[in-house]
Amino acid sequence: MGELLLVLLPAIVLVALIWGLFTALSPRDTGVSDAERYQRDLAERSAQHYAAQVQAATAARAQLERNTRPSQNAQASSDLAAARKHIERR
Repeated sequence: MGELLLVLLPAIVLVALIWGLFTALSPRDTGVSDAERYQRDLAERSAQHYAAQVQAATAARAQLERNTRPSQNAQASSDLAAARKHIERR
């Protein structure tokens, strides 16, 4: 029995030491944590919201331009009508 302990005890200690070194030196989990996933999701939603705000502001500006400068639009359409009449006369 004493001889068995003399053989098994150092073997168990050696296995535990090798396992500990392997565990300590192995690379850590490279997956994305919940906090990182949340931050990325938040940043993506923020960027989408900002893009929607820019698009809405651009549309509002275009509508305002159409409403406040109808004479330019009328002038362009009258120029187009004059050009069509000139072409039809030929």
